[in-house]
Amino acid sequence: MMSDVPAQKTQPKPSNQVDLQSLTTFPHISSEYMSDRIRNKFREFDYVRDEKGKVVKDANGELVVRLIRDWWANMEIFTQDFRLGNLNKDEGFYVRHHIDLCSDILTVLPESFHKPALLLLERSICVVETSQSKNGFLRRMFNTFFQNSTSKDDSPAKRSFFSVGKKELKNN
Repeated sequence: MMSDVPAQKTQPKPSNQVDLQSLTTFPHISSEYMSDRIRNKFREFDYVRDEKGKVVKDANGELVVRLIRDWWANMEIFTQDFRLGNLNKDEGFYVRHHIDLCSDILTVLPESFHKPALLLLERSICVVETSQSKNGFLRRMFNTFFQNSTSKDDSPAKRSFFSVGKKELKNN
C-alpha cells in the first residue's frame, strides 16, 4: 500500500557531549522519529480514486492511499523553544491557555479558522521568546557544560626545624 506520508526515521545516537545535550532538549513527541503506529492513530487516510470514483492502483497492483487530515501535525507546535522558556506563573498560564486554544482550533474547526490559530500561537511564542532572555537565562544555561576539577599537591612535605612536615601541621 503506497502513501504520501514520509517513512519513520531512526533517531541519531549522540557521538559527543554536545550531541547528548542537544538530544536532551530535543522534543521527541513532535519529531519525525516518533513511531508511525502512534502517529497514524491521529491521521485520516483515504484511497486515491479516479474521475469515475474507482480506487486507483499503482504499477505493482497495490491500492494507493493518501493522507486527508493529519491531527498529529499539531504536535509539531511543541518545539524545544517552548521547553526552554523561563516563564513565571502568570506567563505560564497565558502561554498554556493560548496554546490550548490554538490546538483546539486546529483540531476541531475548519481550515478557515487556521489564521486565528496562528495568531494565538504567535502570541504564545512571543511570551516564551522574551522569557528566555530574563537575566540571561538561555545564554547562561543552554550549551553550558559543568566540570568538576580537583587539584592535588604531590610535592614532598617540607621539613621544619622540629622535623614536622608543613602538610602535617595544616591537617591538625
